Amino acid sequence: MLRTLSFALQAIAIIGLFAMTAPALAGGPAGAVQLAFHENSQTAALPAGRVSLRVIERVGGPTLKVPIKWRIMTYGRDDAGQRHKIAEVTGATVELVLPAAWYIVYAQLPDRELRHPIEVTAGKSFKYTLVKK
Repeated sequence: MLRTLSFALQAIAIIGLFAMTAPALAGGPAGAVQLAFHENSQTAALPAGRVSLRVIERVGGPTLKVPIKWRIMTYGRDDAGQRHKIAEVTGATVELVLPAAWYIVYAQLPDRELRHPIEVTAGKSFKYTLVKK
C-alpha cells in the first residue's frame, strides 16, 4: 500500500516501513532517490523527473506572487472513480521531483482553482505555466 504525505519542494512517500525521499533539484544522478530504513540508507535509481509550476495573470504577464496551494493528483482514477493526492505544497512557484507519470495539477488561488494535466518524464525537467483567466 502506498501512503503519500504533504511535503515542501521534494517528493516523499511511505511504502511499508521504508521512507523514500527524492532530493529536490540538487546533486545525485537523474532520478536518484534516497531510501532509508531506520539508520541504514541506500541510493537507488528510480524513474523520476523534475517539474516547476507557476501561474501568470494573462499570456505574457508576470508570475503571480500570491501563495498558491498546489495539489498533485494521479491522472488515472481508481475503481471508485477517485484520484489520489501525490503531493501538496504552497508557494507562488514550486519545483518538485516526482515519479515519472501523468498527473493532474490543481492550483488553488484566492478567487478560483485552476486545473491542468502534466507529464513527468524520468531524468527530464519541465516548466509548466498555468494562465489565470
